[in-house]
Amino acid sequence: MAATVMELYGSKVFNEHEMRERLPSSTYKSLKATIEQGRPLDLEVANVVASVMKRWAIEQGATHYTHWFQPLTGITSEKHDGFVSPQADGTAIMEFSGKELIKGEP
Repeated sequence: MAATVMELYGSKVFNEHEMRERLPSSTYKSLKATIEQGRPLDLEVANVVASVMKRWAIEQGATHYTHWFQPLTGITSEKHDGFVSPQADGTAIMEFSGKELIKGEP
């Protein structure tokens, strides 16, 4: 039987439930405090989140990710990147770090 819209909706989102289940408790609490208080994301917390998020995304079949943002121009924009990073020896590695989660521009 095919999945219903309600079963599919949001099923591929690294949401609060996934964060609570997958992140270490101290990292989850720190991230929640950062979100609720609007503070900059600490790089140590970001690195843990990025590692867990990458593992979850790869489990979902992802090879790329998008940074979607709303600049003050009134339009939206996005940047596409991949987890796959080619290496000089012809191989590739999967990488994603906390620096991709840190606010880069005002």
